[in-house]
Amino acid sequence: MDGSAVIAIILATGSALTGLITALFHSASLSRCKNVSIFWGCCDCDRDVLSEDTYRAEQVEAREDAP
Repeated sequence: MDGSAVIAIILATGSALTGLITALFHSASLSRCKNVSIFWGCCDCDRDVLSEDTYRAEQVEAREDAP
């Protein structure tokens, strides 16, 4: 395997992992749970859950900021 193929594999793997981690943390941020535990308990926290009004306001703001 030549160098360009190795670089392409590394970049594709990095992109896939980045997308997976982003999706995981995004779904955790939308969770209504107070105690979030991810990665089999390696990362857990107690957090303040957003009120429904705050969540909806953020969704409207995100839509307005989208191009």
